[in-house]
Amino acid sequence: MEDLRRPTLLAMAATASMIAHQVAGKAARDGFFLNEFPATDLPKIVVLSALLSVGLAFLFSRLLQWMGPGRIVPAAFALSGVLHLVEWHAESLAPRPTVIFIYLHIVGLGAILLSGSWLLLSERFDPREAKRIFGRIAAAGTAGGVLGGLAAERVVAWYGTEILLFLLAALHLTCATLTTSLRVPAAQTRPQEDEEEVSPVDAFRRTPLLWQLAALVFLGTCTAALLDYLFKLGATISIGKGPALIRYFAIYYTGCQMMTFLVQTLLTRRVLEPVGIARTVASLPLAVGAGSAAALLIPVFPMTVAVRAFEVVLRGSLFRSGYELLYTPVPAGDKRSVKTMIDVGCDRMGDAVGAGAVQVMVWLGPALARPEILGLAIGLSAISASIALRIGSAYRGVLERGLVRRAELVPDLGGETLAIGDSLMGTVFTNLPVIPAAAVANPEPARARVDTGDGIAQSLAELRSADVQRVLPALGAEQTWNPILAAQVIQLLAWDPVSQAARAYLERGGDRITGQLTDALLDPDVEFGIRRRVPRLLARCGTARGVEGLIQGLHDPRFEVRFQCGRALDYIRQHQPQIEFRPADIYQAVERELSVSKTIWRSWKVLDKRESSDGYSYLDDLLRERADQSLEHVFSLLAVVLPREPLMAAFRGLHEEDRIFRGLALEYLETVLPPKLRERLWIILEESPAQSQAADPVEEKALLETLLRTSARLELKLKQEST
Repeated sequence: MEDLRRPTLLAMAATASMIAHQVAGKAARDGFFLNEFPATDLPKIVVLSALLSVGLAFLFSRLLQWMGPGRIVPAAFALSGVLHLVEWHAESLAPRPTVIFIYLHIVGLGAILLSGSWLLLSERFDPREAKRIFGRIAAAGTAGGVLGGLAAERVVAWYGTEILLFLLAALHLTCATLTTSLRVPAAQTRPQEDEEEVSPVDAFRRTPLLWQLAALVFLGTCTAALLDYLFKLGATISIGKGPALIRYFAIYYTGCQMMTFLVQTLLTRRVLEPVGIARTVASLPLAVGAGSAAALLIPVFPMTVAVRAFEVVLRGSLFRSGYELLYTPVPAGDKRSVKTMIDVGCDRMGDAVGAGAVQVMVWLGPALARPEILGLAIGLSAISASIALRIGSAYRGVLERGLVRRAELVPDLGGETLAIGDSLMGTVFTNLPVIPAAAVANPEPARARVDTGDGIAQSLAELRSADVQRVLPALGAEQTWNPILAAQVIQLLAWDPVSQAARAYLERGGDRITGQLTDALLDPDVEFGIRRRVPRLLARCGTARGVEGLIQGLHDPRFEVRFQCGRALDYIRQHQPQIEFRPADIYQAVERELSVSKTIWRSWKVLDKRESSDGYSYLDDLLRERADQSLEHVFSLLAVVLPREPLMAAFRGLHEEDRIFRGLALEYLETVLPPKLRERLWIILEESPAQSQAADPVEEKALLETLLRTSARLELKLKQEST
């Protein structure tokens, strides 16, 4: 496994420099502009910068698809640094045009660079790594924002406003150097995806999650623009113009970054893991809506400052952490096509619409229009919250599609690329168990004629003769099926030379012998060799009564019996979709399987020889040698209640060396499994820091005693039969 310490440190340093520039740039942008233009011109420059940003976002998206974020992002940082040096030289020559250019530069290109940097990180780390690392990276960025704000305030106090542009240039040139070292190694790129060019229309069409993210960004930024106008207008009225205003903005944004750092460090992970990504993202609109309502009821400037600060803090901590994680499983082609358009285009369009709404309300109403602006902010926040709370299912869909796509593109151990539909793994659940050709052609045979004459006694004698040459003819396809003989034929399932013929004979009985088969399966005194082969027959019966028997069979002390019951349940799930399964029963069975120590877990094996056409296997022949049969059994059970294709892909991902594939698999399992099962599975997969299984030692001892008693009974019965 790759050592992530170096790329993590590089990402933290790059993000710290980038956010330091963002905070210092906001102070410079607002201070320079408001020193040259009145506050009532803010909506105009916001609209202009928004239009420019949308155009740049389209251009940047095309460049990302052609060159990839590993090359275009560092180059864009370097260009931004050079532009700041040009602005420093031009500011004294043409102040007002240069101030407009500075505003457009920081708003337009700054947002694009922020989006491109997170895109680079989302391709550099898989979803599981991102969950562990993105919190630290975001916290480093927040700390950098604090330092950037403090540096901006001190630079202005000591050297004047113009030198601030030198600081901004140095920060972006540093980002260019660091992001160059964060390029994704060629060996870790997602197969055949980096070369794929996807149009924005196709990306939005096949990934509904992107529509929801676009709506969240647009509505959230529109709300922020409404609050930002009230904040900046109030600051201009309270403080006036000049260096004091720039210092005020620097101190304000620094304070917001300090609060963001505290929330990012102390709360984000504690909220994200138990609450989930969707609710974490929804925390921003919920809090902003509540704060706007409070500001409406308490109409004082400090309350407006608090609401705006609350929005900045939550956007940079909880919302940002959850929002960027939502992109990690999205295919690279889709992300490169639309992420910048969403992050920048929708963001700037939100700014433009928000500023336009402010301008209209100012024209139609009083100068401040405070109640109208806050009322609109409350409404937009409510819509955003409803979208965010429903985003979890779309995220799960992206994970499923990403897993299946990854499984299709990752070469197998033999070096060939397999599509799921063409590989044995792809037909893991769809192939039938080994049964006679006649039964395959007629899976629900017509009722056989029952012989009630004296031939029954003769047939029974042949079946009990213990002579293969006499037993096989009595089980032949030409023999009339009889339910009276079924009980004796069930006893022959454990005898390998005639087991195949016995199974074929019993299958001819259809669901009429479900009761006898269930009794044999659940009777602990019935020979193990019989009980391990009964589940396949119950699978062919496909009745609700047989399902109940198989679910009870999942309690059997012998692993192979439980293993075959799980396969049979999955077969019924596919071929008898009208039969209802209770997820609680399956999850309880999975929990029991995961509740033993690793020693017992690893010792469980299937004794019955696997047949070449056994459709119950998850893996191709080369990979099966590395598979854990206990884990295979658990996934077989989960397939009864969870979507089959992504679950198959997840199982394969756990056995591949491709870390992106494994990360997708683990993230998907974390999303769909109940918390208790997930925690136990992580211990088995060594994804948890726990070093030992938290199983009840009393239960483990009872299980061992049951296994020993069963083995003793089997040995005794074998000795009796041999004598």
